[in-house]
Amino acid sequence: MNVKNFLQLPITKDFSVVAGRDGLHKPVQNVEILDFEFSPDIQTVRETIFTPNSVILSSLLFAKQEPAYLMNAVKNLIQLEASALAYKPVIYKDLPDEILALADEHNFPILRFGGDEFFEKIILETMAYAKTQDYTFFLETIMRRLIEEEVSDEQIKTFLQQMNKAFEKYVFVANIQMKQIVNMQWVQIFFNLEPLLKSGIICTYKKSIFILMTSQSQQLQFEKILDEWLTIYDISTENLSIGYSDVHLTQAELHLAIREAYFSRIMAEIEMSPTCHYQNLASDCLLIELHRKDVQFAMNYVNNYLGPLLENKVDPDLMNTAVTFVIKKGNIKEVAVAHFCHPNTIRYRMTKIRQLIAPLENDYVFYERLSTAVKLYLLHSKVEE
Repeated sequence: MNVKNFLQLPITKDFSVVAGRDGLHKPVQNVEILDFEFSPDIQTVRETIFTPNSVILSSLLFAKQEPAYLMNAVKNLIQLEASALAYKPVIYKDLPDEILALADEHNFPILRFGGDEFFEKIILETMAYAKTQDYTFFLETIMRRLIEEEVSDEQIKTFLQQMNKAFEKYVFVANIQMKQIVNMQWVQIFFNLEPLLKSGIICTYKKSIFILMTSQSQQLQFEKILDEWLTIYDISTENLSIGYSDVHLTQAELHLAIREAYFSRIMAEIEMSPTCHYQNLASDCLLIELHRKDVQFAMNYVNNYLGPLLENKVDPDLMNTAVTFVIKKGNIKEVAVAHFCHPNTIRYRMTKIRQLIAPLENDYVFYERLSTAVKLYLLHSKVEE
């Protein structure tokens, strides 16, 4: 959580930034109240006045008779590495210009309350938000480990216990991403489905969202159920890419379900298809495992084979044509339509591509190797993205 997130809470939505706008990225780990700590008439009773990375709330009552105390307070808060000062405009509606200048100089945000917000409620909402964000980060970390690492049955059981949710015998997973991501607000819509999910979780991962559903039956029609939920909540699938896993045992094969859904969604993007089922990927599964287990070897193959195209700055259309040629499964007419040109132009480009990377290979070997290299190239690009 940072100061910008703090300002997006329902209770702080009417706050305004009066100084230090360039410091809104500062982390927030706590919220504390400033009463009389910086008044020279009060002897400090705490060893540490305020903890670093805290938003400090105050009515500035300590400086009611002495405006000079304000400068001392702001200087001390900056020195103590507080994240921001938020004041209620009951004693001071506006702060002196020299204080605002000091805050701007040190990128120290000073915030003004929007109304009569209660300190205690601000603290409670901030801590509740931080707790939610911690759990979200925790789930994303688990998803990453299940996708990237080799995990044991014991680790999977530990993950499931830590999630603290109800899980049944079999798991079904979907991974969803918007094709044209403008912002991440679309993700929040999917959390509306959580009340319908009796046994499973919904969580985010790398600008995508995972929906895990478990059941006592292997015959659960997961895709049909998900489609019905999306219809109920008026969530359009037109701009979505969705990957579906096979059914797996929750306690022993959760990692397989997560991986399958994740990479199926990536393959759906590559194939420019709205959905992709892992069971339909055929030999592409081998490319996925190769890239996942030895990315360096996979990319060496890509760079060695496609190097002349990737390095060709004179005619970048050649690489784009090779990619479309593979996606369209070698259909010259469809490639031509995608590139808004005549089929003969595509034939000329493909001849040139072949001369550059594989002049001695026959048609079958050329297409097989080109398809492998291009898919690995696209897979790597999507994972890195």
